Amino acid sequence: MMNPSTEFMSLREDELYARRKAEARQSVLFFVNLWSNLKTFWVYLVTVESAFGCLLAVALTTYVYFRTEEMNRWNGTMDWVLLGFAVVTPMSVTIGLAFRRREDALVNVARFKALAFQIYLAHSSWDWGTSVSGRLDVRTEMEWLKHSDDVLALIMCQCDYLCRFLTLPCSSRSRHRVTHAGIMEASRTIDASYKLCDEMVPVSFTKLSLLTEDLKRLGFSVTEANRIRMWERTMVEAIETLKMLKLYRTPQALRSFARLFTLLLPPFYSPTFAQLARDTHSLGLGIAFACMVSIALTALFASIDTLEDPFVAIISLDGIDVREELIVLMWRELITSRKTLFPHAPDIHDDQIINDSGIVSHPRAWRDIGPFDSAYSRFGGNGSKSKEQSSLPVVFTNPTPLNTNNSNYRAQGTVVEEKG
Repeated sequence: MMNPSTEFMSLREDELYARRKAEARQSVLFFVNLWSNLKTFWVYLVTVESAFGCLLAVALTTYVYFRTEEMNRWNGTMDWVLLGFAVVTPMSVTIGLAFRRREDALVNVARFKALAFQIYLAHSSWDWGTSVSGRLDVRTEMEWLKHSDDVLALIMCQCDYLCRFLTLPCSSRSRHRVTHAGIMEASRTIDASYKLCDEMVPVSFTKLSLLTEDLKRLGFSVTEANRIRMWERTMVEAIETLKMLKLYRTPQALRSFARLFTLLLPPFYSPTFAQLARDTHSLGLGIAFACMVSIALTALFASIDTLEDPFVAIISLDGIDVREELIVLMWRELITSRKTLFPHAPDIHDDQIINDSGIVSHPRAWRDIGPFDSAYSRFGGNGSKSKEQSSLPVVFTNPTPLNTNNSNYRAQGTVVEEKG
């Protein structure tokens, strides 16, 4: 084990190195930020709709320009008020709604993580220490290790199901309501989401509640148990809020209105662009202005579209990386706390927690597979890799009792080290 002073110095050195290497030269930051913004705009905001809108605007502008070439008294100038009220204002409101949903999602993810961590600490470290008995008077340290590992496994179970639910494909777009193929797609997604929700709340929290009842039977204070119950209820509320944010989006009619008018209004203003070309004796300038307006409107709508599902960070610039938050970082926090509370306990490797029923957690493997697949089944229930099981969905099961009377608990209990 690393000496605490050595560990502190290492942390201090890492912190100073990060601060020292942070870019602070304004001249460099100007060009780097400019390039980053251009790349972000091109990758995330220039879409197929942008190309289609530009093509349509250029075609109509060119047609109007040559069609009115002989009309000396023709004036195609149009008022821009329609563009502002019909497109820009509704889209600005929609962007505000989308960002508010994203911020609400961040708050509830943070609340879920904080409460889950506190529940683990309550089960693994709280002591009632009365004159009659205390924590270590009713169970051995090894039995408390097993109890806390069961709670840890259930928390990671909840994190896994919640992560898989939040990263499901969207099922609430317009095509999922008005087209047959979209309805079938939505029904498949909703069916999978209902099954995940059943495991995430009723099953997992029932098992977590039973573990709290075990503490009460051993002499745990009813008042403290009620506090844990309150945390469990708040966790469920956070999950239900995240479910609502996932299933219900910004108004469909407003989004449909914005999508259509971002495509149709720039071509509608083609007489204005043609008039600009005639006034400046440059068709290229009129076409360039038509393209700029079309790209600006479609990019504004694309920024709305990327925020419609705030939980899919892999395809959204401003999305929430729920895998990093709920799997990787949550795992890291729980394991660090476990090492602090049980310094002599066998390590739980960051690639598996295995019990007799199957895999409980495998956070690292999330990074090794596709965006919507589960990686927890890369190992079989016996701790060995299996080609058949590697294609299965995640298996998150209830931890089985640990035989604490057996000295070989490293190979039989909730914690199993991978051999070979």
